[in-house]
Amino acid sequence: MRRRALLLAGLSLPLLGASGLELLRNRRAKFEEVGDGVLMTAAMPELLPTRDGDAMASLESAFATTLVFEIVVYRAGHSVAVDQRSRVVKIQYNPWKERYVVTTSDPGRAPQIRYYTDRDEAIARATTLDRVRVARVSALQRGPEAVYFATVVGQRNPIDRDLLAPQSGDEWDRGQGRDLSVFSRWVGIFVRATQSAEQTFAIKTVPGFYLVSS
Repeated sequence: MRRRALLLAGLSLPLLGASGLELLRNRRAKFEEVGDGVLMTAAMPELLPTRDGDAMASLESAFATTLVFEIVVYRAGHSVAVDQRSRVVKIQYNPWKERYVVTTSDPGRAPQIRYYTDRDEAIARATTLDRVRVARVSALQRGPEAVYFATVVGQRNPIDRDLLAPQSGDEWDRGQGRDLSVFSRWVGIFVRATQSAEQTFAIKTVPGFYLVSS
């Protein structure tokens, strides 16, 4: 399979407007071009910090902890979303086998299940978006004049799944080329998500990236 590196653009990127900037934390991420997909790797340990006594107690009690990630890719300076993806991760302790089970689910793909005896390793796996497909290469332009970045809203144990953006494959995919999600709507989603989850954390990937010209 063809794999190409994506260059990082050391730019100060406009974020579609000033409102809501304080909601986002800058976070470095790795982007790769593989086939027709752009893959992203980024960590969000803030969703399940080991210093959170209640969260750790819940995890050790064998209740499943659910992490939901909504990833949106934008072109710098534009308010139209280029692509959107979601990921659901469940982490649960099995007291009988004394191991942690981490199940990762992406739309249209079979769940991936991994087992860990070390709690911190399991948490690191659950809170890291490891090479998740965030965009189609065919939806992006090549060259340094087209710089892109991603925003990620992560939730721990959300109460109302419908408060998040639609799943990939429905109106997001059918709406390519239309105004899919302006930043003001994104802020609304974030605020409501914060009220419906044990923990909500949002990031913007920096610096921006662009596809290397052929």
